[in-house]
Amino acid sequence: MAGKSHITITMQEDFKVMDEVVVVGYGTMKKSDLSGALSSLKGEDLMKGGALDLAHGMQGKVAGVQINQSDGAPGGGMSIVVRGANSFSTSSQPLYIVDGIPFDTGSTPSNGATQNEQGSNPLSMINPHDIENIEILKDASATAIYGSRGANGVVIITTKRGKAGKPKVEFSGNWGFSHISKKIDMLDPVTYARYRNEQVISDQYYLGSNKTNLAYPGTWGYQYYNDGHINYNTGKYTGKPEDYAHPGWYYDEYGNSTQIDVADWQDEIFQTAFQHDYNLSVSGGDDKGYYSFSGNYAKQDGTIKNSGYERYALRANIARHIYSWLKIGTNQSFTNSTTNFANTLSYNTGVVRSALLFPPTYGPNTDTTQMDDLNWLAANPTAYVNSAKDELHSINYFSSSFVEIKLFPFLKFRQNLGLSYNDSHRGSYYDRHTQEGKAPTNGKASRAANIWKSLTAESLLTFDYTLAKVHKFNAVAGFTVENASWDNTSILASNFPDDLTKDNDLSRALDKATLASDKGNQRLASFLGRINYTLMDKYLFTASVRSDGSSKFTDKNKWATFLSGAFAWRASEEKFIKDLNIFSNLKFRLSYGETGNQGIGSYRTLPQLGVANYPFNGSIQSGSAMVSWRGPVDSDIKWETTAQYNLGVDFGLFNNRLTFTADYYYKKTRDLLQEVKIPSSTGFSNKLTNSGNVTNKGLELTLGITPVDSHGWHWNINANLAFNKNEIGGLNGDQYANTLWDGADNVFIQRNGCPIGAIYGYVEDGFYNNEAAVRADPQYTFASAATVKSKIGEIRYLDLNHDGKITEADRTIIGDTNPDYTWGLTNNLTWKDLSLSFMLQGSHGNDIFNGNLQDVKLGNIGNIPVDAYNSRWQADSYENAKWPKASSGYERNFLVSNRYVEDGSYIKLKNISLTYNWNHPFKSVGLERLQFSFTATNVFTITDYSWYDPDVNAFGSDSSRRGVDIYSYPSARTFTFGINATF
Repeated sequence: MAGKSHITITMQEDFKVMDEVVVVGYGTMKKSDLSGALSSLKGEDLMKGGALDLAHGMQGKVAGVQINQSDGAPGGGMSIVVRGANSFSTSSQPLYIVDGIPFDTGSTPSNGATQNEQGSNPLSMINPHDIENIEILKDASATAIYGSRGANGVVIITTKRGKAGKPKVEFSGNWGFSHISKKIDMLDPVTYARYRNEQVISDQYYLGSNKTNLAYPGTWGYQYYNDGHINYNTGKYTGKPEDYAHPGWYYDEYGNSTQIDVADWQDEIFQTAFQHDYNLSVSGGDDKGYYSFSGNYAKQDGTIKNSGYERYALRANIARHIYSWLKIGTNQSFTNSTTNFANTLSYNTGVVRSALLFPPTYGPNTDTTQMDDLNWLAANPTAYVNSAKDELHSINYFSSSFVEIKLFPFLKFRQNLGLSYNDSHRGSYYDRHTQEGKAPTNGKASRAANIWKSLTAESLLTFDYTLAKVHKFNAVAGFTVENASWDNTSILASNFPDDLTKDNDLSRALDKATLASDKGNQRLASFLGRINYTLMDKYLFTASVRSDGSSKFTDKNKWATFLSGAFAWRASEEKFIKDLNIFSNLKFRLSYGETGNQGIGSYRTLPQLGVANYPFNGSIQSGSAMVSWRGPVDSDIKWETTAQYNLGVDFGLFNNRLTFTADYYYKKTRDLLQEVKIPSSTGFSNKLTNSGNVTNKGLELTLGITPVDSHGWHWNINANLAFNKNEIGGLNGDQYANTLWDGADNVFIQRNGCPIGAIYGYVEDGFYNNEAAVRADPQYTFASAATVKSKIGEIRYLDLNHDGKITEADRTIIGDTNPDYTWGLTNNLTWKDLSLSFMLQGSHGNDIFNGNLQDVKLGNIGNIPVDAYNSRWQADSYENAKWPKASSGYERNFLVSNRYVEDGSYIKLKNISLTYNWNHPFKSVGLERLQFSFTATNVFTITDYSWYDPDVNAFGSDSSRRGVDIYSYPSARTFTFGINATF
């Protein structure tokens, strides 16, 4: 190399993946030295598919990590569950660690003006372009070092840092468009009008209705003068079904005119949505330290009009060796985001519900007053997309700073300081044309603000020493303190003189505002320690301990200690294994550990007083009394604890061109923190206590294959497969999750021997096809002829206890929302500078409670799906009927039954991406690489699920009500073109 001023070095991929360094709790380790269960995901793999947030980027790529979106809304909520839900009463979401500091943003402000389950995704606050690596700690030996924070798994996020060498400038821009991947096939205007006429005829025959006018008769109607004569100037035409195939103006001989208007309301609310994402970063470093600065702007319009997500993000990551023994660093991030929600995930209002139910024989040009007359059923869909407002503004500041002192070559001290501040404001308004704001409400507004602040201080000593090249010791001891506080306010007002100022001037409301506020604080102090011992690079031992003290518990049980231990044997280092010349890596792992959960309210173990009046001395006096809804305080309440065993094996063949990891785990969460019913004689109805347990056991398989790696060709396959079985135990009796909505009570049962997510309801037994079938039912044996006739064509339910009537005792388990297994398959193919990547993802065996179908009654004027119409009961063709006869009455009452339980299994082509790298295109300007990419996401879904998308979870992180779909925001199919320039 003498005499050369410029040297080009081409990096080849190193298949010695076991030498890779991964981040673990309060430190790093070589992957070869791990004894616990950990999965890694590189930032570049996260971004394949063009995700705008890391949760979507992780989906399907890690075994044992189940990620579901609440719905398809931009910036919408996500839920992440590691190795099954531990509890049905506390959160099952994992702990997120960003650059060593716990990351939390508090709760999303609620929209008090409507009833929906919409929330934001806190992980969208993190710019995914900034992420270097993600590690998911899954077994207790890996998570126990985080104590009570690690019970549900730990997701460790490491952001990018500058690397030694010349400064690196990188710019990326992505532009794309989206449209919904599926529409629900509803009745067209002509068929709808025929269906409405059929309802009238059906009621005449089966219900004895004396109504003779068809809903769509094809006749003109006129008003009358007071003297009884017809006023021929008031003619109004009601079309016949065939007229709606030819919308337009219709005239009579008197010069009257009526416009027949039609609409596909889904087309009126959905749009082709555009998105763009820009990222600029500058990074570099030397042997003294590193720096990295980045900025991001992303805007994603929603496929529902007037919805979307926008984010501005800045990050600075700097570290420097001041002296050889002193290093300081800081990572600062700031994010400003705006989420425009569409009103979805609501059982009785909202834009998707309106678009599906509103009659297609109305249209955008129909008189507004006429449309508003149907507000009892559903609002004019365009009213939601044109005038409804639900806007969330969030500001997030997060910092992770450290000072590291090298006391001795083998001992260092590190002080971490983390600060987090999140300020979210949500404003909403629904005008007179929406269901929420219709008369007599006359406009409804809501304002809410949540402020979350946290401070984390960690003092850590790390010991790292090798003795005689045989004994390796790594130990960590530390003390941490976490303090978090929040301040929440909300205002609700209604009855505005007009809709001009929306929620911007609540003083104009004639019905004065309803105010609510709360604030609080919580603290956690911890002592922790871990030791790793490696003998001859073959035998690996790990032990950890953590004692947590939480302000949430009483002094009696404020502190809890959690232990873990693990052993691993690197069999591939044994001579007799090497002599086989088969394995490039072979390791066996065994671990056990315990973690805790403090997932209750900060003041839940303290009595709460409320205003109460009482009689004294002949008059009513004002005083205080314990609020009854919280129940009495249980002084013995203690930490929820999860114990977990893990048995794993890792092996690699052919110089690790084939790698395989298998983990079997068994974990049991005991002393569940939950509300239980108590006798009303106590003066209360419920009490927070420790009761019950949940068991999860499962198998995780991860496979990596490199079939081709020669002559410019490279083909890499990554696959994962996970099984999990969940079971409840230790309860004193059956209990139920919270009500889903009005008319959907006790849908999810919590019963010993059943999983979290068991659906409880009635079982249908076809239909009453004739009078004899009705009379055969003991309920109607002696009923009147009119009652019997009315039951023909109606649903029949199984009498499971054979008592001759349908009661609560006839309910049974009718579904399970837990998948039997989930999987993901990623293929990466490269030929020279051209790359193709695609990912398949699947979930199998899980049921979905399709709450959308509860509005499909064939018993009112609402529109219905084509499938329901085609499979309705008819007197001359009822053998394959799935829905009852058409009726215009409103007396029909469907029970919660297996009708609403559908198979939610699916296979998705999650994304496919084509990339071309143009190396050194313009050397004169220092452009080292120009990358072009084209990506398609959510390309297709294979499923039997009847609604928009089986990847739905309306109640988000509420593990007791997983797998519910209720007028969710449809998922979008997105096509993106991107350019990445590296200088």
